[in-house]
Formats: sequence, structure tokens, C-alpha cells
Amino acid sequence: MHKEGLVLSEKKATIAVNKIEFLGIFIDETGIELQDHIVEKIHNFQDVLKDKKYLQSFLEVVNFEGIFLKDLVKYIKDFRPLLKETESSKWKWEEIHTQRVRELKKTCSNLPKLAIPQDGDELVVYIDANNYRWAAVLMKRQLQEKNLVDIQEGCSQNNKPKCGI
Repeated sequence: MHKEGLVLSEKKATIAVNKIEFLGIFIDETGIELQDHIVEKIHNFQDVLKDKKYLQSFLEVVNFEGIFLKDLVKYIKDFRPLLKETESSKWKWEEIHTQRVRELKKTCSNLPKLAIPQDGDELVVYIDANNYRWAAVLMKRQLQEKNLVDIQEGCSQNNKPKCGI
């Protein structure tokens, strides 16, 4: 390989294995899953986070696990006002925040394994955009998924980018 210009680190390169560890995840022929020590990180946080810095640390872990979490926004939306804390608006942790932390801990204890696309799978790029950022994700089309025509009919012209059209 070296004569072809490819240089690999003996310590970091692994070739011809069935399972690899990469940035806190396991990847094998059956799918992609988080390593246990990553899942444990979320459980190391208290249910009541004492300040904005702890909340930011907590959300960093949640965001790392986010690709495995369906409807991530549902879990983190109640934390947004706390992140906008200023001198005039004091930190105010409420019961809803504690509930969300507990829900996230419970949900992250049973995260699904992500499937690896197979030959012949129909893949779809889902896009979301606003005035400040855009995001896209490649997903396998599900059989029960709405037809694109159905989505287009329910989406106004101004929201077409948000509908991925």
C-alpha cells in the first residue's frame, strides 16, 4: 500500500475485521450502535442540573447520541430558554426540565441499533432549512412513508425547503 501512496498508522489501522470501534460507536455487518461508555455518560448527570454550564455539557452528550434518538427535538426543546439565560433572566430549573432529563436517560438506555443500507434499499435525503442553517439526513425509505405528492400538497410554497421539496 505504501508504494501506492497510502500511509496507515499501525496503531490505528485495522484491516479485514468484522466489527470496528469508531468515535464511541460500534460498526458491524448488522448495524451501528453506541458503545456502553457513551450511554453511561448521560446517566452520570444529576436529574437536576445546577446551571447553564452543566446543561450545555448534558446536551453535548445528548446531541452525540442524537442520531439514535427519534424526535430529539421533543426531548430538548424545553431546555432552549435556559440556554438563553442572561444577567436579567436568572437560571430557573423547573420540574419539566427534570422530567426531560429522566426521559432522556430512560430513552438512551434502550437506543436502537441503526441499520446499514443494503443493496436495493431505496434511500431518501430528508432536508430541513431555515434562514440560518440547513440540515439533511440520508434514510432508508419506509414502506408506510407518505408519498412525496402527499407531502407536496400539504406544504405551502414558503415551507417547501422545510418539507424537503
